[in-house]
Amino acid sequence: MTTIEAIFHEQRRPLLRRLHRMVGDPETAADLCQETFVRAWRKAPREATADQHRRWLHRTASNLAIDELRRRRLRDHAPLDHERWGRDDASVADRLHAREALERLAPHERLVLLLRFEAGLSHRELGALLDISEEAARKRVERARAAFSAAMRDERGDGAPVVLFLRGEFAEAPFRAWIEAAGGHFEPVDHRQAELQLATADALVLGASYRDIDPSLYGEQPRFGLGPTDRDADLADLRVLKTALAQDVPIVGICRGHQLINIAYGGSLWQDLPADGAGSPDHTGGGHRIRTGEHSLSRRVMGREAEVASEHHQAVRRLGRGVRPSSISPDGVVEMVEVPSRRFVLGLQWHAEREDMAHAGAAVAEALVAAARAA
Repeated sequence: MTTIEAIFHEQRRPLLRRLHRMVGDPETAADLCQETFVRAWRKAPREATADQHRRWLHRTASNLAIDELRRRRLRDHAPLDHERWGRDDASVADRLHAREALERLAPHERLVLLLRFEAGLSHRELGALLDISEEAARKRVERARAAFSAAMRDERGDGAPVVLFLRGEFAEAPFRAWIEAAGGHFEPVDHRQAELQLATADALVLGASYRDIDPSLYGEQPRFGLGPTDRDADLADLRVLKTALAQDVPIVGICRGHQLINIAYGGSLWQDLPADGAGSPDHTGGGHRIRTGEHSLSRRVMGREAEVASEHHQAVRRLGRGVRPSSISPDGVVEMVEVPSRRFVLGLQWHAEREDMAHAGAAVAEALVAAARAA
């Protein structure tokens, strides 16, 4: 067996997986994989090293898949402009706005968005295809995503930034009212298309939940006082959060969302405040005052002090790397955190969406929407 034949045999499964992900069906993927081998047999440089042959095979396969997508005329009808929306009048309008927004982008911006979100290439694969580094590919995608998001706002004509909402078990309606009152365009997250949604989102809100976070995510075993958990759901939510953090999307986490931000950076939680000997009963539904830290984002948003209402039995214990506490209650519970390395990330242990949080809650929502508009 010649070198190129041996390498193709070794790489056949990875090539099939890549092609299937890009074109969407196994039959076409198999055909393109065979065409890749034919081209390799005819055109691959015989003097190349094994690693160069592997890269040549994957680049050729990607080019064939892109040609296939072009032949199907999918580029004018990408998922960015139709799959994420439904069929009601508002959804149809958003779909048309997205199509127009895509047309307004520069060709290179459309290309990287469609390769990333339609063809499903990773940043590493996109970098290899464009002959740039993975980090350069990541930056190109982010610039194109920001341009598309701005074009979407212009097309809608209301200037309202899209605020994605990652729901826990709390009702959605109060969060919707809270965001819309501040001028945001509210959109629930669908985990199946979360990365696609984040491609056109301007901000993310992580909602509250009656469910506790699985302690295995911060390296602990369950202890007395821990409530119901769902590790798979926690992991799915963390994937959305980490994608948003990587894209530097403005983020607000409420209650469980606040705790997820800390865990995403390697922090831990008090599994149960009473059982762990931390905090006081004020956090189980009552109101209490908090004071924000000097020179913090929290103080810029809310001022020096605020009255808040909490409903939780878990709280931040060990802070994650790069996470800074910006408000602590009188009994020592971390009430707010922020991430200075990101443009706008606030974690709130209290419930900003509640109607009785009119002043403090509105200030947070308005600051989030303002940060989203500035994206």
